[in-house]
Amino acid sequence: MNLLDSINSPEDLKQLGIHQLPELCVQIRDFMLHTLSEVGGHLSSNLGTIELSVALHYVFNSPNDKLIWDVGHQTYTHKILTGRKKKLYTVRKTGGLSGFPKSEESVHDLYNAGHAGNSISLALGEAVARDLQRKQGSVISIIGDASIASGMAFEAMNHAGHLKNPFLVVLNDNEMSISKSVGGLSYVLTSMINTRLYRGWSRRCYKIVRWLPFGIIFERLWMRFGSSMKSIITDHQFFEELGFRYLGPLEGHDVIKLVHMLEKLKNLEMPTILHVVTRKGKGYKHAEENPTLYHGVSPFEQSTGQMKLDTKEKPLSELVGETLTVLSKKDPKICVITPAMAEGSGLISFSNTFPDRFFDTGISEQHATAFSGALAKSGLKPFLCIYSTFLQRSYDQLIHDIALMNLPVKLLIDRAGIVGGDGETHQGLFDISYMYPVPNLHILSPSNPEELHEMLIYASQYKESAIAIRFPKRQISNDFLNSIKSIKLKPVDKITSKVLQKGDDVVIFSEGFMAQTALDAAAVLKSEGISVEVVSLKTIKPLDTNTLSKSLKGKRFAFSIEDHYVSGGAGSIIESELTDELANVHFHRFGYPDKFIEHGSITDIQKIYKLDAKSIANSIKEIIQKKEKPEKRR
Repeated sequence: MNLLDSINSPEDLKQLGIHQLPELCVQIRDFMLHTLSEVGGHLSSNLGTIELSVALHYVFNSPNDKLIWDVGHQTYTHKILTGRKKKLYTVRKTGGLSGFPKSEESVHDLYNAGHAGNSISLALGEAVARDLQRKQGSVISIIGDASIASGMAFEAMNHAGHLKNPFLVVLNDNEMSISKSVGGLSYVLTSMINTRLYRGWSRRCYKIVRWLPFGIIFERLWMRFGSSMKSIITDHQFFEELGFRYLGPLEGHDVIKLVHMLEKLKNLEMPTILHVVTRKGKGYKHAEENPTLYHGVSPFEQSTGQMKLDTKEKPLSELVGETLTVLSKKDPKICVITPAMAEGSGLISFSNTFPDRFFDTGISEQHATAFSGALAKSGLKPFLCIYSTFLQRSYDQLIHDIALMNLPVKLLIDRAGIVGGDGETHQGLFDISYMYPVPNLHILSPSNPEELHEMLIYASQYKESAIAIRFPKRQISNDFLNSIKSIKLKPVDKITSKVLQKGDDVVIFSEGFMAQTALDAAAVLKSEGISVEVVSLKTIKPLDTNTLSKSLKGKRFAFSIEDHYVSGGAGSIIESELTDELANVHFHRFGYPDKFIEHGSITDIQKIYKLDAKSIANSIKEIIQKKEKPEKRR
């Protein structure tokens, strides 16, 4: 009997007997594997939370009971159980299911999620609101071991321990974030001994044991005993000092035990943490052995685990890692910092080659940014590799701990612009607008991999201020990536805007990788008899006004195209800095409108918002025709 076929809502789930839940979990795992092998998505994290998700929905009554997911890429089972099973094949696709909780998608998705560490704050807010309004219901935050180490989670726990409003925090401990969890709290959760009493007692007994006959055997036994004693003596104290009741650790793949425990936690009297131990990739050998590789997958062969990728291409971020590795062989002052995105930022090669100069700070963007500032102040050359969407979280540190003291930190802003499947929470569409007003900050945007490589060399030499290089989520050829390893590094003295194509009638100023779109649009317009000059901005701050002014001469029409919001983007900067030069020129800006941009393929999103070459060419043609042939008065 296929139990999953009968489940279209949490109410359907509750009709099953508890003894049927293990079989349901098996069927969900099979369904998920089959579906994601065809369409891709977040795999290992979701395989690890199947039993936990089933138990939560079996015990609690969503949406009256509030299930609040942290980060949210582990909610596929939650979506399956809340009426979206048949749409899972559309996950992260244009017009399909979001890969994260999304309140517009279902009443069971209480909050939109995508960044880490906020679920305890939200749960505390829900608990306080419930109690002030004398309402009933449980509030549950589901947070991972990496997310709970973030500063925001600590702030929330500290406040919750003070207020004492009852709610449940389910700590899903799988010992893995996207990059392996690092830091003190990770050690607490994975057998770090952390009390003076235990350490002193342990040291004295250890010295005695090692001198006994058969000491090596006793030593090994003692280590095992010590690990067990640690959980009894120490673990709970960490959370209880914050004002939480601590329960666990509990096996996270025993759905029946999870249900029994959660039933006991329906009527809490204080903030409580349930520590659940799970395994990423559970039930799929390849994902269990390499959960990082199978964190976010493209379509793959289920029997072998082989990804159905074009092996001739690699992510653009790999170019960053390889270039930094080559540069660092000649410059011992270069070091690299990332907030838990070593793999995504292409830094595995660097971390293996220079482990003492590589710093994964965990999910702590604020700390990573301030830490980078201190490294620069002390004479090193720190490269902070961070996604555009995550740099938003450390804006104050960017201003206060870097720019204010004019420290030459190198910001490598990955996933700038549209990122595609991860959607609203991850689109990198704000960074130009929030960085441009900051003094002592140089902003660059390459138009191709070769320029990115040059800018990395330039940044390694740049001392005048902090420097930011924004680059998109794209693929590059393996051949070019491999050439970086043996290429002779030439000093890059200056970065200026570049005229990619001369033209007489119209000029297009392109930002970043939109240069190729501008060239393609120019080719379409050429067939219509319109001569277009295309300029790659390359440097956004300071703006290369000299090159841009020359290109404006003799033109009646000028346009900007960017992988950013129109508001506050490169076009706005051009308009404000070249006011006199644009006085007799009709200037129009192309970019994303004032709304959060949904998930989908990058190509689809560009077409939807008319930022593909054909749409831009048609828009330019219509603008020219409208201005050249004004409406006749009646």
